[in-house]
Amino acid sequence: MEKEEIIEDLSKIMEERGFTLSKLNDEAYIAKSGSLSMLIWLPNEDYLLIDDPVKFVERMGLNKVDSIMVVSYRAFYLADEVSKLIDTVRVWNGMYLNVKVYAVDIYRLGERLEETLNLALTTFSSKVSSINEPDGPCPQCGSQMLIKYRHSHRSLIYEKPVIEEILVCDKCMVKIHRVKVQ
Repeated sequence: MEKEEIIEDLSKIMEERGFTLSKLNDEAYIAKSGSLSMLIWLPNEDYLLIDDPVKFVERMGLNKVDSIMVVSYRAFYLADEVSKLIDTVRVWNGMYLNVKVYAVDIYRLGERLEETLNLALTTFSSKVSSINEPDGPCPQCGSQMLIKYRHSHRSLIYEKPVIEEILVCDKCMVKIHRVKVQ
């Protein structure tokens, strides 16, 4: 799969999920929804050779995003390397980056991206929260669960239109990601 095709597919999926995409540099894009900001990195190489981790952090703007999504054929390896790099700048340079790192392998890009977005949206539900509707009891503490996020889109996993919801218990912080096939 060519990089242009990957970017085109990625853009289409992200926009359908309610994200706006803007180009950061020749290998990275910023995706925003609500106050959630994600870096989508499509590295030109399948390995990470970085002389200065702080320069990498600055070039990619890792101190300005909530998460980084590594999209590659070797995504899990590169995501591990980015996680190590984030730990390195914390220990060596005192830079604490509160960034979640996600891996999206290019094989079956649509389904992998959808799974990763579901996880990221659940993790950062407070940043994309658009509603506050009561739902049912929390499975852990019995308090009222609240629907914090709802979005309709065509699922690439189920191959049908779905309604995606994120439920949160404000008391014990349990989060549930629910997908209803229409």
